[in-house]
Amino acid sequence: MNRGWLIATSLVILLVGGVRAQEKLNLNTATTEQLVALGLTDSQAGQIIAHREKSGPFLQVDELLAVQQMKKETFEKIRDRVMVDE
Repeated sequence: MNRGWLIATSLVILLVGGVRAQEKLNLNTATTEQLVALGLTDSQAGQIIAHREKSGPFLQVDELLAVQQMKKETFEKIRDRVMVDE
């Protein structure tokens, strides 16, 4: 077996596996730690959880914009990495 072919095939497998491994985070079940791992601050994560507890589950991802301390720029950075129950 050609060594170059083996290396190229291994790289493709690693790249495809990495893409699939990135799943969206559910805003209605996310913990503070999970939200911080997305790049939010502890304070922003706490505000999301407090909003969820006070107002009920998020029905749409766009509802994040109603959360105190959620800036439009931050929302745009994480919007494709979060989801709500369907």
